[in-house]
Amino acid sequence: MNYLMSRRFFNFGLFASASTIAFSSVVLADDGAEAYVKKLGVEVIKLANGGRRGDKALQNRFASLLGRYINIPNVANFALGLNKGDLPAGEKAMFYDLVANYAAALFVWYVDDFKGQELKITNSDEQGKFITVDTGIVGGGIGNEKLRWRVVKQGDGYRVSDLNIKGVWLTIAMKKLFGDTLKSSGGDFNALYAKLREAETW
Repeated sequence: MNYLMSRRFFNFGLFASASTIAFSSVVLADDGAEAYVKKLGVEVIKLANGGRRGDKALQNRFASLLGRYINIPNVANFALGLNKGDLPAGEKAMFYDLVANYAAALFVWYVDDFKGQELKITNSDEQGKFITVDTGIVGGGIGNEKLRWRVVKQGDGYRVSDLNIKGVWLTIAMKKLFGDTLKSSGGDFNALYAKLREAETW
């Protein structure tokens, strides 16, 4: 199962790349967004440095971390697309928790890639309401892992609205999975919940 799910994640790469819109806006650094991403990156590296692949406790810690920095409900609702209105109201909180754990599984599967000494900001630019911050993990791990964070202003602060790992946007990968699962199950959300619960990797 791990091999198949990993391969499925990488198969999203071509689709995700083709779906990314090229903007010609002038690069504008946003110090607040960069500082927000830097703080999150430090915590990601700290968890990764002390973890190993397949560690369920580590997955729970990553899920908690992502829940503090990423707007999980918005990500989950976007990924549901037209199916969003069919999500049972009483199951929303459970579904969002499952989505956070599913995203955390990605970090745990590739945990060695996130090990290092520092998250380096390489670029940031504003694209409409989004601020995209490009980063690289340096000083350890398998290589200089590249991460792209899509950040939005929220109140007096910021929240991550999407994340690009290995060339794949998180929301696009989940939208494909959610849509395919609900289509094959005839709209049964229990099938989607089961899919999210069983995930150890992508």
